[in-house]
Amino acid sequence: MKEIDQEEISRRRGIYFQSFGIYGGISGLYDYGPFGSLIKDRIVNIWKETLFREGNVAEFDGTALTHIQVLKSSGHYDRFFDYSVQCEQCGAKYRADELLEKYGIEVKLDPRWLDEKITEMGLKCERCGGKLGEVKVHKLMFPVEQGSELDPLYLRPETAQGIFINFKEYYRFFREKLPFAVIQTGRGYRNEISPRRALYRLREFNMMECESFFDPEDEMWPSEPDSTLNVRLSTRDGREIITTPMDAYRDGIIESQPIAYFIGLGSKFFRRIGIDGEKLRFRQHRKDELSHYSSDTWDAEADTSIGWVEIAGIAHRGTYDVSNHIKFSGKDLYGQRIIPKKKMIKKNKVIDYGKIRKDFRGNIEKVISAIESGNDSLNLNGTVVKLQDYYTINEEEVTVDRENFIPSVIEPSFGLDRILFSILDHNFSVRDDTGYIYLRIPSEISPYDVAVLPLMNKDDLDNRGREIFRHLLDVGLKVIYDESGTIGKRYARYDEVGVTYCVTIDYESLDKGDVTLRHRDTMKQIRINSDDIEKYVRVNPWNGRDS
Repeated sequence: MKEIDQEEISRRRGIYFQSFGIYGGISGLYDYGPFGSLIKDRIVNIWKETLFREGNVAEFDGTALTHIQVLKSSGHYDRFFDYSVQCEQCGAKYRADELLEKYGIEVKLDPRWLDEKITEMGLKCERCGGKLGEVKVHKLMFPVEQGSELDPLYLRPETAQGIFINFKEYYRFFREKLPFAVIQTGRGYRNEISPRRALYRLREFNMMECESFFDPEDEMWPSEPDSTLNVRLSTRDGREIITTPMDAYRDGIIESQPIAYFIGLGSKFFRRIGIDGEKLRFRQHRKDELSHYSSDTWDAEADTSIGWVEIAGIAHRGTYDVSNHIKFSGKDLYGQRIIPKKKMIKKNKVIDYGKIRKDFRGNIEKVISAIESGNDSLNLNGTVVKLQDYYTINEEEVTVDRENFIPSVIEPSFGLDRILFSILDHNFSVRDDTGYIYLRIPSEISPYDVAVLPLMNKDDLDNRGREIFRHLLDVGLKVIYDESGTIGKRYARYDEVGVTYCVTIDYESLDKGDVTLRHRDTMKQIRINSDDIEKYVRVNPWNGRDS
């Protein structure tokens, strides 16, 4: 069978290509071209539609620049790193764990262990054969210069934190009822040690994340996990199981009902956008590979030409994120649950604003904010101020029927670039008769709904073609017009980027008002009235089989 070079086709046809190519390109950075941008956007729209259809879902759009305190609170500042090893001869840098994993070794993420194992195996630089140096910590976040007087900023390594720190806004939006989910799409940034092939590992990448919030005492999504669709599960104890998410939950294989639910939802989404279900699995993380915030994580993985590729992760983050932001910010990010009525002593802090204004002109807001945040002292220009001198505590007995709780979070996070890479890998195909390559993706993510192709760019065929092109645009279809080259070359051109339907205007079209509709996968053609194109393409899509 003819070998398919995904990167070559994608570059040549404008799906994706390396950034800054005229200057030699930069590893780990890729741009999407005219066709790839449209495919990517359609995948995003389907993902949003899939989530919104479940109800109790709202969207968020946060900034990519992130305050250092947010990342300290989340643990990323101290814990977000890999272990690197560098060639002492040519300077090539590698991830230490990946060097060893190539030999089938189960890796321990400990620098001393990694050092000893690399030395024991006598591993050398893969580029020049030189000696590898000491294993070191490699920070994965990109700092952003902001000026000496301001707090440091970083490019976000994930989109989640902006959602967590705005939990209260969404809690009010949903009328203080859980569970609910907040979704966000956007770019993330990671200073990868050794970015790998094409869209597989990037320094700047596209994410589609969903943060679902629960009362920890009632972690149940309103809808049940899918009870019909079989999925392949790979458990942390090495078992491979094919079952439904619902049965896996009932059998205790998946401990959390929402995780089972999102595995089912994710599986249907992946199949809908062109991931081969036979090449899809959900793998449970080993205890030693769990992120610092996660108690349980299942990765969706696609089997591709470069091996199994992680395309999504469904993580139980517990109360880690929200509790840390409460702790470090001092702000109220609690939910409330109804409890049986009980009496308790309520302590109210009465601030002496007059005394503060008298003693701290120019720093009034800082002092008040520190008191409201529960601090005992405040450092003002090298002087430590005891804040207890500026407020009193009043106590009163009250009857309460609610109590605070910290919401727990289950996060389905989807990597858009890797998903697109896997879709292309699963759907580039070779025709048996001609050897031509075509992209057999679902019509829903086709970059264009229709390519309008006049047989010739003369004899009024081109004018009629442009009329049809304009009409299809007016009815809301995404359409491309092309009159360049032979009709066969144009068919091949749009087959290779996944356009499902081509409409050809020939001399008969001028007499009868009909056109030829061609299907990408079967190459079958039918004659239809030009007014019926939308019906065949969108209303009742033609599958290329019925004549």
